Amino acid sequence: MRTLATGKWVALTLGGLLLIVAFGVLSWWQWQRAQRDQQLKPVQPWTEVLAVGQPLSTDDYGVPVTVTGTYDATHQLLVKHGRGFWVVTPLRTVEGPVVAVARADVASADAPAVSDITPGTVTVVGAAQPFEGDPGTPSTLPPGQSDRLTESALAASYDLVDGWVAMETQTPPAAVAAPLVPPAIGGTAGAGLRLQNLSYAFQWLVFAGFVVFFWVRLLRDDLREAAAEAPPAPVEPVREVY
Repeated sequence: MRTLATGKWVALTLGGLLLIVAFGVLSWWQWQRAQRDQQLKPVQPWTEVLAVGQPLSTDDYGVPVTVTGTYDATHQLLVKHGRGFWVVTPLRTVEGPVVAVARADVASADAPAVSDITPGTVTVVGAAQPFEGDPGTPSTLPPGQSDRLTESALAASYDLVDGWVAMETQTPPAAVAAPLVPPAIGGTAGAGLRLQNLSYAFQWLVFAGFVVFFWVRLLRDDLREAAAEAPPAPVEPVREVY
């Protein structure tokens, strides 16, 4: 095709190929970043991350921690999220302070997992999370329930660390299996992909698709203009046969 052999189209084609390759590399890079999550960080003792009266550092959001202690069933809290509840049970640690553990995500307040509180000493591994902001208005939910997971909602009269743990594993395991609470920030209990980076990876592929689209459209327009400007083909006279 003569049009593609012109200097203009050689430059456009090479430029388009370079952009497609660049966008593909950027998409692959974002895909790799999407797969790197907080599970790369080693599990740390909770005392290295959480503390009484000291907000969780932003650098420690989602860091996996281990906590050993006994559950305090009398101060358990059901936190309304979506159509269900997070089951949050304070864990009295062997070190003394109490750590709020979100141990299950249930559909209703009378789900079996709510009352299935493992007795004795347990060891919990989960993602450290900051408390949610206070809603600003009094909760209209029944006692023992809250709109958000906050320190005031737990109404603790003991040393409660400033933050909570989204449980991933418990030893010994609970008698009733229940869905886990997905950590809002970081952690490994949710999807293994970072959705933000995954969306960026998709966007770079879309950009590469736009390059192909515009290349085809420009080529079609040039071919249409060339066909309109081309002189008409000569018409051979009709010879009469006698």
